[in-house]
Amino acid sequence: MISTPPKRLRPARAVATACLSLTLAAAACHDATGPLGGRTIDIVQVQDSVFEGDSLRLAARVLDETGVEVAGAPVAWTISDTTVARLVGADVLALLRPGTVHISARSGIAEAGHDLAIGRLVVQRVELTPGTIDMGRTDRVQVAVRVLGQGDREVRGRAIMFSSDDTLVAVVGGGGSMDAPPIGFLVAVGAGSTTIRAGVDGVTGTAQVGVVLADSVYALAEYTGFPVPVLAEVDTLVADGVPRLYEVHAETGALVLSGLLQRRYELDVTYSVYQVVGTEGAAERQFIMRVRGQFDRGLVATGTDGSLSMVSEIIGPRLEHVATPAVGGYMVRYRIPGEGTFLDLGYVRVEPS
Repeated sequence: MISTPPKRLRPARAVATACLSLTLAAAACHDATGPLGGRTIDIVQVQDSVFEGDSLRLAARVLDETGVEVAGAPVAWTISDTTVARLVGADVLALLRPGTVHISARSGIAEAGHDLAIGRLVVQRVELTPGTIDMGRTDRVQVAVRVLGQGDREVRGRAIMFSSDDTLVAVVGGGGSMDAPPIGFLVAVGAGSTTIRAGVDGVTGTAQVGVVLADSVYALAEYTGFPVPVLAEVDTLVADGVPRLYEVHAETGALVLSGLLQRRYELDVTYSVYQVVGTEGAAERQFIMRVRGQFDRGLVATGTDGSLSMVSEIIGPRLEHVATPAVGGYMVRYRIPGEGTFLDLGYVRVEPS
């Protein structure tokens, strides 16, 4: 009996080569765990006319070798210059400034790219809110500014220049960057009307301002329980070795309440300084000077009983006076800064002439 030698097995390398040859020829076999060969990726058309400040949602279609879309295929995005645009999340692109940026989409070994041109916004309109403002003297209002470009897009990052046609009626300030909400600080100065303006890149928006006086004026009538003028202080000073006697008299003062949108106060006491010369029986007072002693201004809050809480805007920390209604006016308990003591100042209404 003649023995037949066994067949020699083909090496594994030969099997793999044969399979790869068949794959290339007839696409009959492939390594299921390897790269996704034959796939392509298309970036879905990005909208035309995009500008700085816009946000875009990126999308791409992954197709298999037969051109059928592969549902749920992962797509990774990269941006060539993140100072021009950057990804916010997985597929949202924030456009930061004008320029051109290259967008790349990759899924497996498939990759596609797109050059995106980002336009610069041109200021087309400036809006001030509110557009009409009625104020009382010393009122303060924050005016919001919207700067609009193509397609009513908000323009940010541009300098705003504020102005008032009549600074004796109202002044406006606070120009600067629009990275934060643009706000102009408007102060009513005196009665009348004016136009305030906000200009950006040569485009101007306006608002109309009307200011009424709306002041209530009260004159100092009583100082620490005594009618004015009244002796407030006596002091002896030595000059050139000679003692000299001086008197300080509280003589005049005013309390002014103003504003319509937010009440404000301003108050003062004016003193006259005299040198006393001569003997006690024949003393004479020689006027030396007049000084504005107590002075303050700030905000007023009115209580349900008509009393006033007055918080200083110029003396701190949180200096507060209280005024109670009195016949014809107010009695102000004036807190002396830094001393913890008070002056009782009575003011009566001055009727307009």
